[in-house]
Amino acid sequence: MSNFKMITYREGGVYTGPHFFILNKGLNSGKPLKKPCPNCFVISCNSESEKENLYWIVYSLHQGKQFQVALVGSVIPFIRKNDLIKIITEAHSATFHKPQAVKKTVSSLLHLEQQEENYKRIQNSLKQLRQVLVHQLIKS
Repeated sequence: MSNFKMITYREGGVYTGPHFFILNKGLNSGKPLKKPCPNCFVISCNSESEKENLYWIVYSLHQGKQFQVALVGSVIPFIRKNDLIKIITEAHSATFHKPQAVKKTVSSLLHLEQQEENYKRIQNSLKQLRQVLVHQLIKS
């Protein structure tokens, strides 16, 4: 079972060992992040494999909009630390005895992420091409 620690991110803080960040304010609350932002929590893990496993569990929970039910606040929604820990712990417990299924799902998610990055590059190239074509039309 996972034994992770979650603390509030402080700019300038030193975070050693395997860790990742989770956004805690806004409609994207619960989104896992590789790099910190002002409104996030830090999850520290005991090992790199535990970190990867938790990262993808949190990613799956976020994509499945599982954190939406725990959002509070009328103007800027946010998620409480204890609610986030509870949701992550329950999901981790549910997947703990299914390592092959988790591995297969993570592999598929990584593949989809690579595809998405590829599509973004193609979209940027098309945007640049469109700008060149319009620029050529105006110059002519």
